Amino acid sequence: MLRFPSNDSPNDSLDAEARQDAQLMAAVAKGNRKALAELYQRRAPVIYSLLTRMLGNKTEAQDAMQETFLAIWKRAHAFDPVRSSPLSWMVMIARGKAIDLLRSRSRRAARHASYEQEIASLELQVASQKIAEPDDLASACASALHNLPDEQSQALQLAFFRGWSHQEIAGAVNEPLGTIKARIRRGLLAMRRALKDYHA
Repeated sequence: MLRFPSNDSPNDSLDAEARQDAQLMAAVAKGNRKALAELYQRRAPVIYSLLTRMLGNKTEAQDAMQETFLAIWKRAHAFDPVRSSPLSWMVMIARGKAIDLLRSRSRRAARHASYEQEIASLELQVASQKIAEPDDLASACASALHNLPDEQSQALQLAFFRGWSHQEIAGAVNEPLGTIKARIRRGLLAMRRALKDYHA
């Protein structure tokens, strides 16, 4: 069987892909969920690859994928085929979602670093109280701990006497990590106030 060379250029193929994407996008804009599913099947691999490279974390990339296609579903009516191809438009949305996650990650890291610095400073202040007799220190610490609310006292004892991580404490008492961190911070502040009168 004779095979004749095709007259189609690579650009023709790309244009056909873009036209099909645009047709699907138009259907999505009208609320066609099947069109969204087909668009997802066609373009999810490319977008997921981009998100994985940007975020370096598969779980976050999957979350960003969901957010991206939810945004496509909601904003498909705003797509303008004159200004960009459907794929470029979708990639722009995906990049925006990834950048939002990266900024959020950076803010969390900064808050965590600030918290760790404050906790270390408070620990040092509590530990460096100067008193005349070691028994007085033990008595003062025991009294200060006893006067704390139960949840703060428990968190401090688990963290500093047993050496548990904040994540381990949160899991053990079935509380959010942020709650445990707040309890430890408030407890250390109270301990510092209680012990300030005992230094020589």
